[in-house]
Amino acid sequence: MSRPGERWLGARLHPLFAGLVGLALGLASGVALAADPPAPLLTAALSEGAGEGPGDDFRRSDPEEVELAPVAESSGLSGLTAVQTRTEVLTLAEVLDAVAAADPRLVAAQKKIDAADGELLGARGGFDTKVAMRGLIQPLGYYQHGLVDVRVEQATPLWGLGVWSGWRLGLGEFAVYDGKLRTADAGELRAGVSLPVWQGGPIDRTRADISQARIGQQRAGLERDAKQLELEAKAAKAYWIWVTTGLELEIERSLLGIALERDGGLRRQIELGEVEAIVGTDNRRVILAREARVVGAEREFQAAALELSLFLRDARGEPDLAGAERLPLAFPELAPPGVVDIETEIQTAVDRRPDLAAVHAGREQAEVELRLAKNLRSPAIDLSAWAAKDIGPGPADRLPAELVAMVEIEVPIPLRKARGQLQAARAELGQIDAKLRFARDRVAVDVRDAHSALAAAYQRAQLAREQVDLAQTLARAELRRFELGAGDLLLVNLRELATATAAREQVEALADYFVAKAQLDVAMGLQVERD
Repeated sequence: MSRPGERWLGARLHPLFAGLVGLALGLASGVALAADPPAPLLTAALSEGAGEGPGDDFRRSDPEEVELAPVAESSGLSGLTAVQTRTEVLTLAEVLDAVAAADPRLVAAQKKIDAADGELLGARGGFDTKVAMRGLIQPLGYYQHGLVDVRVEQATPLWGLGVWSGWRLGLGEFAVYDGKLRTADAGELRAGVSLPVWQGGPIDRTRADISQARIGQQRAGLERDAKQLELEAKAAKAYWIWVTTGLELEIERSLLGIALERDGGLRRQIELGEVEAIVGTDNRRVILAREARVVGAEREFQAAALELSLFLRDARGEPDLAGAERLPLAFPELAPPGVVDIETEIQTAVDRRPDLAAVHAGREQAEVELRLAKNLRSPAIDLSAWAAKDIGPGPADRLPAELVAMVEIEVPIPLRKARGQLQAARAELGQIDAKLRFARDRVAVDVRDAHSALAAAYQRAQLAREQVDLAQTLARAELRRFELGAGDLLLVNLRELATATAAREQVEALADYFVAKAQLDVAMGLQVERD
């Protein structure tokens, strides 16, 4: 039969322990869970039994004075775990919006789009109008003369057609073999065209560069979209880890608060001789152990907040540390995974994923290079024609207009340069095809793994709910035994730890569910759901 002091101690421990159990049940059921440190909850539990025993005089007047880990002070991160007035809850949508607005990695991807725009502008420069001028004067010598030649050339994308026009002036004395350099006093007007018949007709380097640059624009945009999805998945994971570590920190503080509250009552009972001193020593050991657990939980929360700050940024784009006062009050409700046609899901993801589309764009660029390499093996057959007419008086004023047509044929033997370019282009295309096959396999694995992780996390959450229920039942039974004098403080401590462990596992299962959900969204080529 228990002594009166033991019965009082059990009665005082029960409401305190009920506070921790209520915390665990709140996590298991998905209802609102306060993110402030749980000491006020413990105070409320104590106030339910006010006036029932002499231990009321030893209640902590300010439960928030629980000593925290010194690492918080020394690291300058005490604001992350200190008791603060709750402000606006940090949502996943806010984190994702910060990623889209200011993440440097996304800014870098955007700069690649700007670079692709510049490459396209540079490629189009191959069709810029060119003006060439040449001047010569020979005032001394056997033949004294001067020359001025101005020529304007314009390449076109029409089968490699090029047009040109010019004006030439040649005055003075010329040798017989240079007689064509002499013009009328007002010079000579000329105009002509050139057309590649085979090599350079269907495609040439300039048109290939422009085509590849246009595809490069699309590819850069797709790579930016893929980078945003990748960052959103990482941001969602960092956010839910931050939530998890924050709630786990509160659970550890609840355990510590229970032991601290119990310590006052035990000291009173020891003074009255109703409890052996060894029980107080044991409870002090429990306090130290739980203080160590709080220190570890604080460090985990600080690390999670630092990792989250890489995604959560302020208006200036600087990392923003989210403190405990911004922890959400509740997990969203879980939606049981439905039955899906996994093959249809994979095909939908293949059609939608921007990273896979970016690989396809790279293949299109390689195909352009392959077409150019094949064309370079063809003979160079160029047709050109031009007309010229002297204007003004002079020795050539009676000459009729000139009309000239010319054909040029060039066949490189043994075509080693063209054959080498073709071999390299085919190898590049084969390399991209191999990457494309792997990318499709990667998409299929991502979709299957995300669905599997989501289903497993949901099952874990349901099992964790049952585990919390069982832990609560065992804890209540152990407290009852302690009240009747059949138990001891060690077993009560073990049951408290078991209940806290179950609560932590439930928090982790819930977080894993939402991490898997974000990964499934990204695997399907969708942005992470913000609600």
